Amino acid sequence: MGWMGDTTSGRMYGYRMSKAALNAAGVSLAHDLAPRGIAVAILHPGYVRTEMTGGNGDPEPADAARNLIARIDELTPASSGRFLHSNGSAPAW
Repeated sequence: MGWMGDTTSGRMYGYRMSKAALNAAGVSLAHDLAPRGIAVAILHPGYVRTEMTGGNGDPEPADAARNLIARIDELTPASSGRFLHSNGSAPAW
């Protein structure tokens, strides 16, 4: 809910704004840390099946965590500051 490409459902304004602010901070941090060779991951776990989602969603928490770890393992200075879904796709944001 923290990217402009996911605005079709409305509602949850504070939650959406907090996520968008974190994404903006991640991009800024990536720029600031690039000269030091430090990469920053901005990751979306997906609509994970949790209590917060009422048991809806896919993937399961363990699968989402595994996917996020894979994205972190793939992180390079060239991919720093990019917004990635846990499945590896790069949603338009």
